Amino acid sequence: MDAPKFQRAADYVHALAVKQGVAWPINVYPLYDVASAHAWGQTPEQATAESAQLWSANSKAAARNPYAWLRKELTPAEVATPSDDNRMISWPYPKRMVANPNVNQGAAIIITSLAKARAAGIAEDQLVFIGAGAVANEPRDWLTRPQFVQSHAQAAVLNALMRHADAFDAVELYSCFPVVPKLARRTLGLGVDHPTSVTGGLSFFGGPLNNYMSHAACAMVREVRAGVKLGLVYGQGEFVTKHHAVILGAEPQVRDNRPDAILDLGAQATADPMLGPPVAINETPDADATLETFTVLFDPAGRPDYGAVIARLDSGERTLARVPAGPATELSLLMSAGKSPVGLRGHVHTDSAGLPQWRAHG
Repeated sequence: MDAPKFQRAADYVHALAVKQGVAWPINVYPLYDVASAHAWGQTPEQATAESAQLWSANSKAAARNPYAWLRKELTPAEVATPSDDNRMISWPYPKRMVANPNVNQGAAIIITSLAKARAAGIAEDQLVFIGAGAVANEPRDWLTRPQFVQSHAQAAVLNALMRHADAFDAVELYSCFPVVPKLARRTLGLGVDHPTSVTGGLSFFGGPLNNYMSHAACAMVREVRAGVKLGLVYGQGEFVTKHHAVILGAEPQVRDNRPDAILDLGAQATADPMLGPPVAINETPDADATLETFTVLFDPAGRPDYGAVIARLDSGERTLARVPAGPATELSLLMSAGKSPVGLRGHVHTDSAGLPQWRAHG
């Protein structure tokens, strides 16, 4: 099929990603999920099980939240198993693992001084204090990033806030797609059984685009008023690009006789020696290459449309290549539950339409 037209981020998404139709968040976040799972030594089946466990816990939080859009507790199997009402969207994510933007929700936050809050009659045990915050961004062109197994900007933000608190009693980890809280929980040292949302997550509470974090802040305020001492609220946006976090607490947070502040960690994140320089992109390759990560795009009926492979050429360049749906063995190789195809060798050539195509050796 022809690559879908894409206008929203064409000014900073690489032209090859636009040509290949891999320029929506739902097609990019899976690349991180597949690559990171392989780096952690997980099989695809194990990675999906972790995602399903986290999302099942999110559905429980949404079921308890009177403001949630979908208030039904789901088992991990109900989250992970494709069905008529849980079709595959972009491998490895079915519908219940992706943000639900088809909602009508609004939220408001009032921030004021302690003196004015007390003058307004807010009870002492209902006061919620803003603590340290941090922000950092990844390079906007995701295709040229050095790797897809972690986010240096996310790690910089979360590590900075961990230096301001010994532990968090509750966390809200952004959940547009499972890889985001999976990466974050590892940085924070949280087990897979630790709840990662007090709101319900974007799949179940609802994902009113960037307004979800307003709802998350409101939900954390309610948690603090109910007894939580310190809560972490973390959000992100674009293509694992923008990372923001803030601490909310029941008491003022002061270090070295100074209130905590919002830290801009952009320079620190981009200066990380592990980040490395941008990778050169070859838009018309004809060479052997190693599979770095991939996804499979599905049509509205839940049928595989085509695979999208990020491949590193022997020259060190990278390309984004298609795997057509025709040869069933190729897509089934990519979507094996028992073994990740990351690291497979193959060949990339450019077809008559100017689109790179990938095929595994052997």
